[in-house]
Amino acid sequence: MKNIAKIFCFGLLISIYGCGFGDWYISELYALKIEGSSKIVYKYDAWGGFDSNANGYIILDSTETFKVNVQEELPFYYLKEIPNKNKISGITHKCDNSCGENYKNSTPIYEPIEVENSKKENIKIENTIYQYRGFAEKGGGLGRFHFESFKEKRDSIFFYDLDDIESLNGIHLDSLKLKKKMVLIQKNDSLGIIKKLVMEDLRINERNNEIMSNKTYFLTPKNKTKVEMFSDYGIFKPIKTE
Repeated sequence: MKNIAKIFCFGLLISIYGCGFGDWYISELYALKIEGSSKIVYKYDAWGGFDSNANGYIILDSTETFKVNVQEELPFYYLKEIPNKNKISGITHKCDNSCGENYKNSTPIYEPIEVENSKKENIKIENTIYQYRGFAEKGGGLGRFHFESFKEKRDSIFFYDLDDIESLNGIHLDSLKLKKKMVLIQKNDSLGIIKKLVMEDLRINERNNEIMSNKTYFLTPKNKTKVEMFSDYGIFKPIKTE
């Protein structure tokens, strides 16, 4: 269902853009620098004419100025791994007769049903597509924690002394390790103080690409923490849009 809606919206947005409603208000913009390359992956959310909404990922050279171009949007919802100068791997899902009224009667499939390959900016784009029901059944909900400190490694971030203070029966964790795949930093103000980190803990079986689980984490620092305390590697950082 979501895939069909996205295709419809995609066509509508192109139509609107082509009819002269090409001015977009960019409400959110984040940049991930690709190591060893001049390329940048942007993640954005924007609003245009007739309350049209565009969001997703675009790859550009660092010499280019970001602008909304729905025709150049990368084809996935999530990053599968940290992008590199040779390849960007992403994940999406489509109905495959498992949406809406067909959901209950369909058989969940947890392995990919299709893999699409393309190229943008001379980088291979690999899009792994899952059945909607199979992907949805592996959803692990939302984890919301406030953390005392962190330690960043090249491919992971360790968080320490975490408390869930937003749930009725919030739990405490001594530590939490999350691999860098889809990491996004939101900030509070022009001083670069972090509001929270959003991380997708998407776990894939490396042998057969079966999706094992997918959980989103909102991680809020207990103390003032600046954006630059995190590296640029594998992390989307906020860009000023004014």
